[in-house]
Amino acid sequence: MINNRKILLCIPLLITTLCLAAGCALSNENTEASDMDVSSSVSEYKDGPEEHGGLKVEQGVLKDKNGDTFQLRGMSTHGIGWYPNYVNAGAMKSVREWGGNVMRAAVYTEADSGYLSDPERSMNIVVQAIENARAMDMYIIVDWHILDDGDPNTHLDKAITFFDAVASRYPDDPAIIYEVCNEPNHVDWSTIKQYAYAICPVIRQYSPQAVIILGTPDFSFDLTSPLNEPFEQENILYSYHFYAGLHNDFSTLKKAVREGLPVIVSEWGISKDTNGSPKLELGESFVEYLNENNISWCAWSLCNKDEVYSALRPDCNKLSGWQESDLTDVGKIVFKNMGGSSE
Repeated sequence: MINNRKILLCIPLLITTLCLAAGCALSNENTEASDMDVSSSVSEYKDGPEEHGGLKVEQGVLKDKNGDTFQLRGMSTHGIGWYPNYVNAGAMKSVREWGGNVMRAAVYTEADSGYLSDPERSMNIVVQAIENARAMDMYIIVDWHILDDGDPNTHLDKAITFFDAVASRYPDDPAIIYEVCNEPNHVDWSTIKQYAYAICPVIRQYSPQAVIILGTPDFSFDLTSPLNEPFEQENILYSYHFYAGLHNDFSTLKKAVREGLPVIVSEWGISKDTNGSPKLELGESFVEYLNENNISWCAWSLCNKDEVYSALRPDCNKLSGWQESDLTDVGKIVFKNMGGSSE
């Protein structure tokens, strides 16, 4: 997330650990149905790894194992060091029930409670996220969430250690997608490519066909650079990040899609306009465009942090089983569209 700053853990580590292990919901609220019933069995959905297998990029389009066009739709966590409780199995089941088929686990690097400050804890949470996503027949994006460290090469050695640990533990796992640098900033495209040439072989030695998401310049908003000078490897998606209100249009994305660049919107959200109100109309238009064009996406973010981007209301203590009344205005747009195009 572009404007995130350091915050404290919202729940003590002991409670967090119990939640991760048990997939519990820790709620003081009544979870009975409100104005929208989304209860169903995960087995009813056929848009996960069990049915579609390992994904691949062909002629600028994400496809499944059968060669059919495929769309990922789901949520990004906030930093898992601060909000680890939202990677529990119940949370993923709830995203599934709203129509999602992917979760993105955001592993911050430099920030407090990020990977550099506690690698062991970060890895434990990532493993829990992966295991819970696989149990829910969901794809999962493992996101090396650089931000303040704008140059991905700054901690290249740590990135190598991290991705080696994940990929060696889950070799050739069709559910796992690797996002190797969240939002490169204040660096040019050649610098990002230099990093990618170093990190991609680390993953591909264990998972030769894994889909890898490569961050683009200017906080993953610049698609012109990869259009002009693609990264010459197979199964690469280029990330595009969009925040309605911070950004006023997504013409750059439309141009890239028209020209056949394989793009994933690995993070998007709704910010405020100049009057201080959420830019809801533009955000809804954006996600509708994504669904109409089968562009994969993850929305920021699945947590109850008191900020405009959060999908859950600050007073919502549920860790799963969310109804419409539990969602912010932003969350209502995101969850409503998680089932894909209505057409």
